[in-house]
Amino acid sequence: MTAPSPALVLKNLTKRYRRLVAVNQLDLSIAPGEFVALIGPNGAGKSSTMGCVAGITAPDEGSVHINGVDVVANPVEARRHLGFVPQHLAMLDYLTGLEYLHFVAELRELKSARRDTEIEELLAITELEDARHVVLKEYSGGMARKLAIASVLLGSPTLLVLDESFVGLDPESTARLRTRLQRHCDQGGAILLSSHILDMLERLCSRFVLLQGGELVMDLSRSELDRKMKDGEVNDLTELYLKTTGKIDLIPTTTP
Repeated sequence: MTAPSPALVLKNLTKRYRRLVAVNQLDLSIAPGEFVALIGPNGAGKSSTMGCVAGITAPDEGSVHINGVDVVANPVEARRHLGFVPQHLAMLDYLTGLEYLHFVAELRELKSARRDTEIEELLAITELEDARHVVLKEYSGGMARKLAIASVLLGSPTLLVLDESFVGLDPESTARLRTRLQRHCDQGGAILLSSHILDMLERLCSRFVLLQGGELVMDLSRSELDRKMKDGEVNDLTELYLKTTGKIDLIPTTTP
């Protein structure tokens, strides 16, 4: 039986902005079913990496493959396997929430029966049923972000790339969406999620990738993190992050 293609493969990915090297020769592979946290300080190269994955910006060196498809050589086909929510949303403000989801479903060529079922489920999960006929320019920031996450789940693309997608969401919405995203992975999809909310990532993700200065400095599985915590090396993901990034002075000390 042939093994499935990796959901994402980055090979020697390099992105420069004039003299600034934002991403430096990054190698990363994500398998189907993995829920990967992409963490690092501001300016570490996380958003640049995600931009290259999404095809928004072209790498200066290296390659990006989504489900075996080269993002640069075949961008249209690659995007069929991708759902991307950027940190700064740009949506079609003149559409209603329902019209926007139908628009995305049309782009993904979903058949009507599956489309309608998925849209109703996602509207319920995001609690946007009563706002389905409201135009997006009247949505709050949190409502727009929930709709954006719902839209990328339509059709279950192989890879979801989420850049700070939980910013501004209330705890109840966050919990419901976390459950739905986990189901995406359980069904063979993969997720790359960037966030500064480390305690949420610790509970949610199966793997933790840390960038610093545009380079990969940590790639840790859930079991490895659990072992470090069990052995007393660190108390949690936040402490491991601070140690790895050289911010040991920010780790709280306990008073005897």
